[in-house]
Parts: sequence; structure tokens; C-alpha cells
Amino acid sequence: MPYNISRSGSLKRCHDSSQDARGTYAWPQVSPRTAELARQWKDARGTYAWPQVSPRTAELARQWNDSIVKNCAVGDEDANQPLEKDSSPPVVGYPIQINFQDVHNRGGDAGDGGCRDARNSVNPELLTFHRHTPEMVDIFKSCHLQHGARPVKIVRASYQYAYDETNTEYLDCVNSMSHVGHCHPAVVEATSLAMVTEVASSGWEIDLGEPKYPKDLRQILPDHLDTFLFCNSGSEAVDLALQLSRLYTCGTAVIVVDNAFHGALDSVHQLSPKIYKSNNISKEDWVHSVTMPDLYRGPYQSDDPLAVEKYVADAKDVINKARDGGRKLACFIAEPMLTVPGCIDPPSTWLQELYKMVRAFGGLCIADEVQTSLGRVGSHYWSFQAQDVKPDIVIIGKSLGNGYPMAAVVTSREIAALLGERIKEYQCTRMMDAVGCAVLNVLKQEHLMESATEVGTVLKNELMKLQIKHEHIGNVRGKGLIFGIEIVWSKQSKTPARELADQIVYRMREKHVIMANEGDGRNILILMPPMCFTKENALILSQGLDKVLAEISTQRISQAVNTAMQPRVGSCEGRLGILQPQDDDDDSASSKGTVNLERVLQCYQDLD
Repeated sequence: MPYNISRSGSLKRCHDSSQDARGTYAWPQVSPRTAELARQWKDARGTYAWPQVSPRTAELARQWNDSIVKNCAVGDEDANQPLEKDSSPPVVGYPIQINFQDVHNRGGDAGDGGCRDARNSVNPELLTFHRHTPEMVDIFKSCHLQHGARPVKIVRASYQYAYDETNTEYLDCVNSMSHVGHCHPAVVEATSLAMVTEVASSGWEIDLGEPKYPKDLRQILPDHLDTFLFCNSGSEAVDLALQLSRLYTCGTAVIVVDNAFHGALDSVHQLSPKIYKSNNISKEDWVHSVTMPDLYRGPYQSDDPLAVEKYVADAKDVINKARDGGRKLACFIAEPMLTVPGCIDPPSTWLQELYKMVRAFGGLCIADEVQTSLGRVGSHYWSFQAQDVKPDIVIIGKSLGNGYPMAAVVTSREIAALLGERIKEYQCTRMMDAVGCAVLNVLKQEHLMESATEVGTVLKNELMKLQIKHEHIGNVRGKGLIFGIEIVWSKQSKTPARELADQIVYRMREKHVIMANEGDGRNILILMPPMCFTKENALILSQGLDKVLAEISTQRISQAVNTAMQPRVGSCEGRLGILQPQDDDDDSASSKGTVNLERVLQCYQDLD
């Protein structure tokens, strides 16, 4: 029999045998705000279809979801309404979404029974949620993939392609963690075989034998990096690297690059200016940030022949202030290629000079290779090699395991020995050994690093052509299979165009290409596809981007002309932005009778 949900969140059986298999959820006395939230939630989830279930099963599952969505939240003013004896109580909090694959696996072809089993299998604890708050709309937005209006529901992936619930194929241009391709058969096989013999214990030592993976990994690293400490995530690896630097130097001060991001742990947040700046968190006094060497948008740009020297001088001032503050320097941590801030490829001399200064003050140099490791830059296995520097500690993330939760801190035996007995906590498990070896084998056998160079050259050439053709591409930078495309309102102004970048990402998704925008102004398109990305994929991406940019430019001109026919008083609100206020000049007789079309084009930001 179907379930009802009481106000306290407990479950009770519904004794009305006349109810249908999915139950009836009706609660008409909801506030307008509640109804609007429910409508937005329902609209955002779009249409659900799963080709591997019978039509009747799919319809029953859809009706079940819809019946819950009708009452996804209850306002405070509804809480005081009495429950009628025969009415169904409201569903408090977020709706339950049934996985249609589960419906199929539980006997979907049987019609009613399949849907009933899937519903009854839901953990009752999952049906109890907190009452909605004023921030619920933001929570809804955070749950959506690829924008809220029509979110994508990805259910599976293979190599460089992802598939939604309707089996529509998308070209994945952003998921760098699936380094050699989503669900690569060699990695899947290695994982399944290793899982048969995997043993985990915290009570005694297990003789796992001598793992092969550290030996294989050492062959593609400099000789001084000879000790491997394995973790489960890049964030954990960054935290461990920080501990090692402080143990070795007996210092506490850390130098980071402005707008950098190094992970999601609380201790790592302190090393991520992107986090504490965007959340208005006070920076710890032991953290010191140097100016990001952005030759396109930074304080010193490519037209200044002394730009690099000025960035180095600024960094020296920061390091001196850190020392003068009474704290001993522990380390300098940075991505050799600054991916999260917008794929900034710093001048090699800048990073080399910083490494020299940090070591002169007794600190260690840490290279964060979470995004750029294992041949992604094409020319080398590691981006620090492309910068011609030798870090004391290297951090590698989930690309080691093609997305499997494994990461590593690589350093010298001298530094790692400071962990003492704790070093046993960071051994290479059988799963890590199998998965890591499989990824390295695929990387070498399929020549993916060489492919990154060839495909990256084609992709960069195509992107450079688009930069010349389109006014909204201000800069293209990157190498191998990692690129940043700066989207601006005009090349002359260089003003970041986040609204345009959002529109490009959204429209490319409609063309079945998944992209992302990052950077301080969220106006930089980031391209970091799986390493199996091909030249044909690069052409599909560039051609789609060309069409989208042309459509947006045409639309903006059309909208600007229409706007020019309207009075220029105050501001006009739009879905994605506003037409910025236009001040009337009372001293000019022509200001009220004519409109500067060029000015309108520059200031208009309503793109939808």
C-alpha cells in the first residue's frame, strides 16, 4: 500500500485500498511562494524518458514524480493549517526523484509492480527534510547541471562522450579527471579485477606485496622525486603537502597566487584566494598572495616590455613582507599553469624567479598538478617541466585513476621521512596500483600525450581564427589539451562579458557540446577534455562555437537597434542583465532626440 508523509516526517500506511498504486498527494492550502517554488522545480527538471522501460512503467514513474513535485515545499503559513481526516499531508522539503534505471532493474516491464517496488524501496529517512528557507531558490539552482532552465541529466559516458536519459550524445570538453576517457575498457577491467582481492583494515598491517605503480610513475618524474604518498583526493594531497613543508622548514607562512584554488578542505580553503574572496572570508595572517601574472588583463600587460620584471618585483615585496611579519616561510604553492583563474600560462622566467626567491628564504616549492598532469600540456608529462622548474613537492589528483578517488604527493625521501610512522597511512592499495597502472598503460599505448600536441595544435589554430573573426573573443591561450578563451564585450575595452560566456556555454550545450566558464569574472571558457579528444572533435567544437558567436552577435545588434527606438531614461531590466542607465544631457538638444547606436551596443547586456 502507498505511503503518506506526516507533518513530523514519519511514515504511515494509507488504509484506503481504493487509492492507486502511486498514492495521492493533494494539499491545496499552500502559499503562492510555495507553489512558485514547486513550479520552478518541476520546470527545471524537464522531461524524463528512459528507452529501456515499458511505456506504462515510464508513465507510472512520471506520475509518481509529478505527484510529489506538486507539494515539494510548505511555507510557514501552511504549517498551522489543520489536517483533515481523509486528506494527505504535505511533503516537506525537496521532492524525491526516482531513478528510472532502478525502476527497470526492479521489474519495470511488469508495469505497476515495477513502479511500486521502486517507490517502496526508497529509504524512509530520505523522505524527511528541513522546511524550506528564503535561500531555497539558490539551493535549487545549485542542484542543476548546465543551467536551471533545462538541466542536462547525464546517465552514462564513454571516452569523450556523455549521454543523457534520452540517449542524446554530448561532446565533453571539460572533464579532465576522466583523463584517458570516461569508462575506458582497460581501466574498467583493471578496477573490477582488483576489487575481487581488495582488502582494507585499520587494525593490522596487510602484506600487499610490492606495488608496481610507484615504480612506473617514477619513470616519468625527475630523479629527486622518489617517494610517493597516496591519498584519496587532490584536496587531501594539498593538505598533506602543507604539513610536510611545515615539518621540514619549521615555518608557517605560505605564498599563494591571487585567485588560485587548491581544494575543498577547510585547511586548503585558506590557500585558495578564489574561495575566501568570493565568500568574504578573512584571510589568515600566515597566507600571502602574489599578483597573478596575467599579461592580458593584469596590471602589467603584454604591451609592457618590463611586465615580467614588474610581476617578479611585486612577488619579492610580498615575500619580504611575509618575512618581516615575524613568520618563517614554509612554502610557495602554485599551479605551473594557472587553470582555475582562467588558464593563465605564466612566463617561465616568472615562475623560475619565484622558485629561486622562495628557496633563498628557506621555503619549499610545491607544484599543484591536479589539473595539468600526465601529458595534458602535450610537450611534457608535467606542466612544471614545461616551465623548466624543479619543485620539492608535486601534487597529483584524480586524473591518476581516471576519476577513481586516488591522488598522490610526490617528494624526496628526506622530506617524506619526517612523517615517521604515519607514512604507512599513505601506501598504494591494490586498487590504486591496478587503476594507476592501467591509466599509464593506456596513456602510452594510445600515444595520448603525442595526440594532445597534435590535436591541441589544430584546436588552437581554429580558436585563433575565431579570435580574428569575432569581436567577443579577446584572447586565446593554452597548449596541449588545456585552453582558456577570454570572452569580452569588445576587444578594445577588454571588459569581461560573463553574460555572454553564460549564453555561449548554454547554447553550445544545445548543440550537444559541454563547456564551462571560469575565471574571476566567470567570462573565460575553459577547455580541458579527456585526452582521447580527436581532431574531428576539435573541428566540431570550433564550428559550433563559430555559429554560436555569430548568432549572439546578430541578436545583440538586433536588440540594440530595437532598444535605440525606446526612450533612454533609467534602466531596462532583462533576464540575464540590464541595459545600463543612460544619463540625459540637459545641455545638449540632440541628446534626447538621437541615440548613439555604438554606445548602446557597448552597454547592452540583455542577451536573451
